[in-house]
Amino acid sequence: VAQAADIRGDNGLIVGSCVVGGELVSKGQSKAGFCAIIDGQATVGVADTTPLLEQALQSGGYFFRQYPLVVGGQVVENKPRGRSWRKALAEIDGRIRVVVSGQKLTFHDFSQALVDAGARNAIYLVGSTAPGSYTDADGLRHGLGGTAGADSPYVNYIVWR
Repeated sequence: VAQAADIRGDNGLIVGSCVVGGELVSKGQSKAGFCAIIDGQATVGVADTTPLLEQALQSGGYFFRQYPLVVGGQVVENKPRGRSWRKALAEIDGRIRVVVSGQKLTFHDFSQALVDAGARNAIYLVGSTAPGSYTDADGLRHGLGGTAGADSPYVNYIVWR
């Protein structure tokens, strides 16, 4: 489980377009990276406009926007320059995977590590102290990040199995 779309610091609302269960819960200026989940199939990509937003609305699907990190196997440069714990949703070997950095990295260094790992496309998932968790092979749950902002009614998560 990882936080998906960014939450605005000034009003606590979701940044950009977001669809949950076919309902548009946020609309506005968006980042170019996106994740669409339609009929159980996840797609990660980069485009200013995509028919997948409309398909998510029509099919009861899911859609959110985030920073693009990798497009077509190439690093995408982003404005944030600091180092932080990073998370990504990445297409590697034809499968969608969640990738978490083992140390604090810049966006560029994290994007390059994704390319080196074979990512074809990747978008950012909220990193740093954003809440998240995973269950290991023994069934033990481990936390990722912290609890910063977890009490906001607009925090949204992507869950993978």
